[in-house]
Amino acid sequence: MARTIIKVCGITEERDAIEAALLGVDALGFHFSSDSPCRVEPEAVRRITERLPALVAKVGVFAGEPLIRVLEMARKAGLTALQLNGDESPAFCEALRPLAWYKALPVVPGFTRDAFEGYACTTFLLDWSRAGGAPGEHGIPPLRQARDFSVHGRILISGGLEPGNVEEAILEARPYGVDATSGIEFAPGKKNLDQLEDFVVAVRRAERRLLESP
Repeated sequence: MARTIIKVCGITEERDAIEAALLGVDALGFHFSSDSPCRVEPEAVRRITERLPALVAKVGVFAGEPLIRVLEMARKAGLTALQLNGDESPAFCEALRPLAWYKALPVVPGFTRDAFEGYACTTFLLDWSRAGGAPGEHGIPPLRQARDFSVHGRILISGGLEPGNVEEAILEARPYGVDATSGIEFAPGKKNLDQLEDFVVAVRRAERRLLESP
């Protein structure tokens, strides 16, 4: 079992970013969509990204933004990757190259493999937060199905993950990585550093359990 990648999204403050990097978080997400409560300006993100280790991925989260705006904000903010949360077409995504990008797909009732169709990326984020219910209920694919979807690429899972449930979520889904936002916050964009540390500890504990399992 490979190391589980940890992404912390909704970063708005340098303190939170630095602490996450010190705890071994692999990627930090910055929201640029106008409707996000964690929205940040690219100039503020640049001040943060310049302080981060090179190996920490700086991910810009966009949804429905024009192509030229995405490219401009990525340059201003010093991003190393893009997460596309909207209804971006495969052609739109391809036009972002040579910037690295991956597609976020909402796992809702009736979700099928067709959602992956046409996207030429090696990583997908599956987001259960917009499902309107718990995984495995009301036609919502269970977390375990993330294993099947891995034939399309590396799978990150997202949606309601917190220190108390991420360990079991990893054991169930066996994902490439996990993404946390509100589950480690005391307010939108403000991380609870104790919960952040507990989240990282829980992820690493899950890794050990997977190594020990037959």
